Amino acid sequence: MEFAVVDIETTGGMPQTHGITEIAIVMHNGVEVTGKYVTLINPRQKIPPFIVNMTGISDEMVATAPLFEEVAPQIYNLLKDRIFVAHNVSFDYNFIKFHLELAGYQLNTPTICTIKSAKKIFPSHKKYSLGNICSALQIQLEDRHRATGDAIATTKLFELLLAHDYNDEIKKGLAIKN
Repeated sequence: MEFAVVDIETTGGMPQTHGITEIAIVMHNGVEVTGKYVTLINPRQKIPPFIVNMTGISDEMVATAPLFEEVAPQIYNLLKDRIFVAHNVSFDYNFIKFHLELAGYQLNTPTICTIKSAKKIFPSHKKYSLGNICSALQIQLEDRHRATGDAIATTKLFELLLAHDYNDEIKKGLAIKN
C-alpha cells in the first residue's frame, strides 16, 4: 500500500471561504518515506494575525508563492493513488478535496486518521493532539504549526502506529471516500 501523509496550513477553518497557505505531502510505502513535496501557496486573501502568530506564515511569504490551481495537478497526482493519512484527517482532506474540485480535479481516496488510530492503538493517553501524542510517545516535533514539521511528525507517529497495530485497527478504520 502507498500512503500520503499530509499536513496543510490555512487562513481559517472553512474550505469554502479560506485558503491554503502551505502543504506538505510525505509519500510512504508502509515501510519508509519514499518522497516529499512541500510548497507555500498564495491563498489570494490576507492571513489573519492569529494565524500568522501560530504558523509564522505571513502575507509577504506567500505573495510570490504559486496559486493553488497552479500546483493542483501535482498535488492531485501525488494523492490520487495513495491512502490519505493526516492527524484529524477530515480537516486536511476536506480542504484539499474542495480546492482540488475548484481546480477541476476529483479526489476520492481512502483516508486514515492518526488521531482515531492512536486512540485505538495507544488507548491509555489522555490527549491526542499532535503535540501531546508526540510528546507522550517521544516523537520529535520540530517546526510546530508548519506543514513540513507537522507532516514529518505525523509520519513518525504513523510508523509507530503501523508497528504496534496488532489488531488491524488501521485497516478497520480505513475510511473510503465517495
